[in-house]
Amino acid sequence: MHQLITKIGKGQRGVRDLSWDEAKQAARAMIEGTATPQQTGAFLMAMRIKLEGVTELASFTAATRSYVAPIATPAGLNVVDVPVYAEKHNTHHVCLPAAIVAAAAGAAILFHGVDNPAVSSDLPRVLAQLGIPVELQGDDLTGTLQSEGVAYLDLALYHPPLAGLLALREQLGAQNLFHQVARLLNPMRAHSQVVGVAHPPYLEKIPEVVNMIGGRRLLVFQGVEGFPELSMTTLTNMRELRDNRVTPLSLKPEDVRLSPAAFQHMAVLPQALRQDSGPTSSPSVRPERSVSEVEGRQGSGQAPNDVPALEAEMIHRVLNEQTHRRPGQTQFRDWVIYNAAMFLYAGGQAPSIAEGVPLAKRALDSGAAAKKLAALSSTMNPPSPQPFDKAQDRSSPSGGEGVEQPKVVHA
Repeated sequence: MHQLITKIGKGQRGVRDLSWDEAKQAARAMIEGTATPQQTGAFLMAMRIKLEGVTELASFTAATRSYVAPIATPAGLNVVDVPVYAEKHNTHHVCLPAAIVAAAAGAAILFHGVDNPAVSSDLPRVLAQLGIPVELQGDDLTGTLQSEGVAYLDLALYHPPLAGLLALREQLGAQNLFHQVARLLNPMRAHSQVVGVAHPPYLEKIPEVVNMIGGRRLLVFQGVEGFPELSMTTLTNMRELRDNRVTPLSLKPEDVRLSPAAFQHMAVLPQALRQDSGPTSSPSVRPERSVSEVEGRQGSGQAPNDVPALEAEMIHRVLNEQTHRRPGQTQFRDWVIYNAAMFLYAGGQAPSIAEGVPLAKRALDSGAAAKKLAALSSTMNPPSPQPFDKAQDRSSPSGGEGVEQPKVVHA
């Protein structure tokens, strides 16, 4: 392992990318625990400085996939794989209501991610507030996806060693290459993937990686706070992989006949939402007050406990069509529609994002989205026993010591 660290850590003039086999060797050493904690930390930080090459990232992803079997896709279902490994500090998890709307219009969305207690709100906590299961596995997971069109997979239950490597973010103070690997894991090997990134270089790299490891269709773009979410305020740069061809795209709300909105309409505004008790009150009071400002200490871990509940309340409002007469909240509804249209396009339910917009509106106007939310909430049941248990340390499939499983924190 020390020879591989030396190769990627020589500085700008001496640094070299790893070959496919070298990257595979490094991945196995860290996943199986044969690399020491010091070697793992040194390797990950050196790679963060160097940045992963396409071959390196493809090899790491392929090696990581080899430790777990892919989840069987329900017959006839065109699942869209949606990884959620970024951190939300200021904005709603709009991907969730958008996925529910898209599911009501015929799409199937699989989210996968990890718990993130260091931020005010993460997707599992919002799901829990809505009564939607967050620990589904096996037949429970595929059955929910088949019947309801939306499901969440906890990475710590599916791939504990990978989740443990993501948790090193807390100790290293920065995300590492395994966060990109998690985004590309695609547990069901779904034909369609929607990936949000924060850093522009990945717009070029990820389509090449996905194509190299056999992916068929991909939308990757600079999303809101790194999430797979289109912004209502700015132009979104994206790349589409389809039929082995990568096409650069750019998109703004006006392109799909939606009006642009200000950042305040995407932001979580706890105080404003608390005051919004009637149809004539304005949720735009003090719009500059984001979650981080309410906390007073962004990233301190001392987040208000009610932010997931506030997000869940907003989701209930928009899916139950209670936003039309509330100033400012019609823009949130449009944000949901915008992203639902993107999911419908990715899932093959619409020939373009623009043509997905009326489908998403119809799912809302007809009440189908509200019924979908109610159906998802009714699926809350104890998960069936599975081989992996987050509460225990597990050995890797190859018999190595494995990565110890601390509380997972992602970036």
